Formats: sequence, structure tokens, C-alpha cells
Amino acid sequence: MRFLRFLPRRQKKINFDTIDVEETFLDELLKKKEKNSEILERRIELPLKQKMFFLFLIFGIGLLILLLGSSFNLQVLNYETYKNLSQKNKFLDLKIKAERGVIYDRNMAQLVSNIPSFNLFAEISQLPQEKEKKDKILKEISKIIEVPLEELENKINESSQDSVLLKENLKRENLILIETKIDTLLGIKIKKQIRRSYFEEESLSHILGYLGKISSEEFENFGENYEIGDYVGKEGLEKQYERVLAEKKGILEIERDVQSRIISQKIKENPCSGNSLVLTLDIDLQKKLTQTLRETLERGEGTAAGALALDPRSGEVLASVSLPGFNNNLFARGISQEDLKALNEDQSNPQLNRIIGGVYPIGSTIKPLIGTAALEEGIIKEETTFFCPLELCLSHQYTKELECYSDWEFHGLTNIKKAIAESVNPFFYIIGGGYEAYENADPRLPKYFEGLGSRKIAEWLRKFGWGEKTGIDLPGEVQGRVPDPEWKENYFAGQSREKQIWYLGDTYNLAIGQGYILVSPLQVAVAFQSLANGGKIFKPRLIKEILPQSKECLLSQNSNQNSTENSDTERGRKFESEILKENFITEESIKIIKEGMKQAVSSPSGSAVMLSVLQESVAAKTGTAQTPVKDVYHNWISLFAPADNPEILLVIMIENVKGTRIVAQKVAKEILEWYFGQK
Repeated sequence: MRFLRFLPRRQKKINFDTIDVEETFLDELLKKKEKNSEILERRIELPLKQKMFFLFLIFGIGLLILLLGSSFNLQVLNYETYKNLSQKNKFLDLKIKAERGVIYDRNMAQLVSNIPSFNLFAEISQLPQEKEKKDKILKEISKIIEVPLEELENKINESSQDSVLLKENLKRENLILIETKIDTLLGIKIKKQIRRSYFEEESLSHILGYLGKISSEEFENFGENYEIGDYVGKEGLEKQYERVLAEKKGILEIERDVQSRIISQKIKENPCSGNSLVLTLDIDLQKKLTQTLRETLERGEGTAAGALALDPRSGEVLASVSLPGFNNNLFARGISQEDLKALNEDQSNPQLNRIIGGVYPIGSTIKPLIGTAALEEGIIKEETTFFCPLELCLSHQYTKELECYSDWEFHGLTNIKKAIAESVNPFFYIIGGGYEAYENADPRLPKYFEGLGSRKIAEWLRKFGWGEKTGIDLPGEVQGRVPDPEWKENYFAGQSREKQIWYLGDTYNLAIGQGYILVSPLQVAVAFQSLANGGKIFKPRLIKEILPQSKECLLSQNSNQNSTENSDTERGRKFESEILKENFITEESIKIIKEGMKQAVSSPSGSAVMLSVLQESVAAKTGTAQTPVKDVYHNWISLFAPADNPEILLVIMIENVKGTRIVAQKVAKEILEWYFGQK
């Protein structure tokens, strides 16, 4: 290194930003010799301590192990999981829709059909990113479908989904115009959808129901076959048999590259239409019953009506009419806010199915059931006779004052058959609540008679199915009310003790179908089945058969290992009658009660004598139930025919009839004339 001395020396400036090798060695020397010197304080950098070096080394090794472990986890342990995720990104499964099942009446007349409709959607991810281009497309669409641009923009901006519905049920001219420009309208899609078309008769709306957009809760509950934006049953049979009617969607597999370009497409599963239903309804009888009731209401003979026809041999519903009704095609087309508001605010409540959802006092319709209970409990016999005055008076059980219960006319000596035929109130007061003669009472009245009592009456009414749901295959059924002392005490809890007490007058009212009792027309029909068919109560039903799917669909469903549908919905099913109760009434009691109902028609004094002109024999019981409005009643009739071998059971109820007119009888007469005339 001596030759370096002869080289010209350059004056070195201290640079605190750089460190030469010799300075590092100098620092080490200074550390040993001049630990406290000024030079030590001015040194630029201290060498790394051995302990610190090892800490950094261990940290680096740990980080490397962590990276290797994570890589091992991804590449080895969870290889299949991430491989599947990768495949999902590569392969996209789209559902292929089919048609929903349709609905027929018992004679294969089609009541519900499917018609195509076209909806306009915006796919947000496919819309142009440039605001100018996007606005141009939306303005064009706004002009074609006549929807304000602001409304379209709000739908897109507020949507949490990529696919946004812009317009339902495009008009034909709008559809054609959009189709001609679809290549220039990026992100705008036209999607075909099947829309329901319902039979024109509005009285079927309560039975058939309608579809509506699937809710988030329904989407979670219904399973993989459904998508957001699907339509599902919201009311009636559409709701009750949703899983049967719904189509089984197919699967289209789309293979894509890393840039999401489509490479290939293939069908993994073929779609299948939903199963179709065959109802027990006779559409001709339904139409006739609707026409007759509608004309009755148009004449001002009542404000609303309900009528039900059953086959008492099976429990099949032949016709079910509730008026006023509504047009379920409004919902199928997408009901407007104005129409929906008008329906909801209609005071006549057209959306209420009065057959299963309306409950009423039933008046004298109850009397055959009370008579049956008295015979079965041994309270009376066929020959038991009571004197029945125009007004039955007795001493009040608490105040001891005289209280009287009137009848609609004087009947005199009466047995059970006459009591049913002529609808004699005092007879049922006595057998229902009992009687104890007061001082100076008419000597022809019994001195003392112990009736059924409120609890026994309630017990027997429940045996006939009142106070509980019948189980008909329709949503929205109510259970009605069969009152007793415990019910009254609970119902009026918190009010005065006088209101909570069950009085003898309450029992008297119950025995003739007044007071607190509330029953639906369906429950009345179900109960009267037992009198018509010899003691059986069938579960009422509207479905006769689920039609099987096509052979192609069956093969497709059987080959699909993930299919969760059962054989009922794949292969079809014929429904058998289901007996809810039997052998709870003796044949002798039924014979006596039925004879009383026949006399109601055949006797000149019978309450249903208008029906005596019919060629077929009829067993009937009328009812006139009081309402809160004076001289306004609910008018009932329950009957079956032919009386000795019934094939039709008919219950008719007309709401708010002025006076005690026999409106329901007139309807029944016209219906039975037509029914047996058709046969």
C-alpha cells in the first residue's frame, strides 16, 4: 500500500449520510479505547449486537415456516376445497325454468292456465361504466316503456341485487321495439316469464288464490329450487299446494375462461313442469250457485253471501262460493297500488272467504244437533212431548224475577220431530237448559226438567266439529267459537262479575244458535254430513287427484340424486276420503232427526215447505240468526238430497237480510231444481 502515499490526496469531507468500511472498523476500535470520548458520541452507526442478530434470524425463520405452512394448507390439506371453488369460478350453473302446474275441475275443465309474459331487466354489472353511455341507454329505455328516467335510476341505485326489474309485462309493441335495439342497449335484458291466467268466474278467486313475488323468508324456507324474483302462491290452492304446482327447474352449466368468456354450455338437468291438480269442484254447479247468489244480492236481499255444496258420501267439495269476490287476475297481471287500495278499503270485504274464514251466529240451524245430543244423552226419547207456549217464562236464577223467552209462533204440544220441522224454540230451551215451573205457571208445562246444560251442549257441538278447524286443504280457515261458562269467565276477565257469570239465559240462547256461538258455513256442512250419511264425518277436501308428471320428467327426476321430491309429487296421487269421526251417534237417533228434517219440507207447517215442490225428497233445517241491527238477520238453510240416499249437501247463508224472509230457501230451491234437472 506504499505507492498510495505518492498519489495526490484529496481532502475528505465528513458525510454523515454514508459509512465507509474503515469507519466501521474505526468504530470498533473506538468502542474499546475511547468509550467516553467525544469521538464516540459523534460516530454514525454502531455494529449489530450478536443477540439482536439472532433474534432477527429466528424471526425470519419463523416467518418462512409460517409461509410454508400456509402454502401446505392451501396446496395439500385444503386442495379439494379450493379446487372446487376454482371450478365454481370456471363453471356457472344457471337454472332453467319450466311451466307451473295447472288446475282442472272434476270433469277436466281447465280453471288455471299459463300464458307467457316478458319482463325488462337491467344487469348492473353489464351496464356501461361511463355515465354518459349509461344515461343514454336509460333515456332510450325510459322513452320506450314510458317510465320516468328518475324512477329507473332510483331502481338501479337502490337495488342490492345485480339484476333489477325495470318493467313487468311489456306491451307487444314495446317488446318488439326493444328487441330491435337490444344489441345497442348494453346491460338491458328481456326475460320470459309465465303468467297465470285464472278462470273468469270471480267466485273461484278465494279457492284458486294467486301468485306473488317470493319473500326473503319464503326464499329461505322453500329450498334450492327457488330464486329471488320467483313467484309463489300467496293465497288459496296456489299457496296450499305450492310445492306440488311449482316447476322443477333444470340446470344449465356454463364453462368460462379467466376473463369470464363463455367456452361451452351444456344441460346438466332437464327442467320439468309442475304437477297439475284435479279438483273436486264441479264448475257448472259453481257457476250456477254464483249466478243465483249474485242475483239475490243484486235484488237487495242481503249484503253478502256464502254457499257450500259437499258430497256427504266422501267429504268432497262440489262448489264453494263467497260473495262479493275479487278478480285474482289483477294479482296475476301485477296489481296496481290503486286497485290494491280499493280492495283493502272495500267495506264489503271481498277478499274474505266467508266459507272458511267467516264465522256467524247460526240460529235454528243448530237444532238438529241439539236434538241429537238430547237423544244420545237420554234426556228425551222419540215420543217425549212438551207443551210449547208462545212465550216460555221462568223465575230468574238470581233475582227471582220473571223472565220470558219468546217463540215466533204458537206450537202447543211438541215432540222432537215436530220441534225440528217447525223450528220450535221452547222445546229446545227446555231440552237445552232445563225448566223449573214458577208459581202460577201454566200447568201444561213440566214442573221440573233437567236439560243438557251448557257444558254438555258444548261437548256435543265439539263432537260435531264446531269450535275447531276442519282441516280443509285451504289456508285461512278459522276455528269459530263454542262458548261455555269457563269461556265466558275468561273472555270477560277484568270486567264486572255480572258479565263473567254464565246465566240460564245464555244456555237458552246457545240451544237455539244465538248468543256467543260463532260457526263457519264449512263447519255447519261438515257437522250435517253425519246426519246425511249415517254417522260419519269426512274431512272436507278440494283435491281429487295430483296428476303424474311426464315419463321424461320422471326419468330426469329419478336420475337426479339430489332430488328431494317424494313420489306423490312425481308420480301423482289419487286422494281417498278421510274419516275424522264415526260411530259417535246411533242409527236410531239419526233416523229420528232425519225424519224431523224431512217433515220440515213435507209438512204444511214445516219451516222449509217451499222445497216440497221438488221432485227429489229433501231433508232440511232453516235458521234465522239475529244481528246487532234490529230486524236484520243472517238467513240460513242446511239440507241434503235425496233425503234417504243423499248425494249433495248444501249450506247457504245470506248476510244481513231485512226481516225474516226465506231468501236462502229460494236460492236452495233454484239450485236443486237445476242440479237434479241436469242429471
